[in-house]
Amino acid sequence: MTTFWTWASIVGLAATPNLVLGPSAAVGVGIAAHCSPWVLLPVVAAASYCEGLAVAWLAGASTRIGFIGRWIKRLRTPKGMALANRWGVWGGLTLGCAVVGQEPILVALRWLGVDMRRIWLPLAVSNAVFAGLYYAIVLGGLHQVSNL
Repeated sequence: MTTFWTWASIVGLAATPNLVLGPSAAVGVGIAAHCSPWVLLPVVAAASYCEGLAVAWLAGASTRIGFIGRWIKRLRTPKGMALANRWGVWGGLTLGCAVVGQEPILVALRWLGVDMRRIWLPLAVSNAVFAGLYYAIVLGGLHQVSNL
């Protein structure tokens, strides 16, 4: 039986950056608390999705700050724009999230001028896929540790 505080810690961990092992730590807490994966994975994906939307909105809002907006315009080189056009939003939020986590990718996409309307669906799919991957990886790792 899980308590309110267990679920609060799962949601809190899932809403922390991926580079700090947030969603994977949340999955580990859920597995240790014997949560059903049918409940755990949607909760982790939804919390990570909400955090990603907040990061994307803040990254877009930061471009209106004078010196940040000017600095971003200098960073929009043809090479950077070509890379963004080649991989696009789906490539960034799948392969890019696997490499560096979702927060740097979201900031980069927003600073390259990608609108929020193009981000919400790939972000949702990405969080659902990665929640399942984190579950499989953490469960496999815990299973190997228990066999030591």
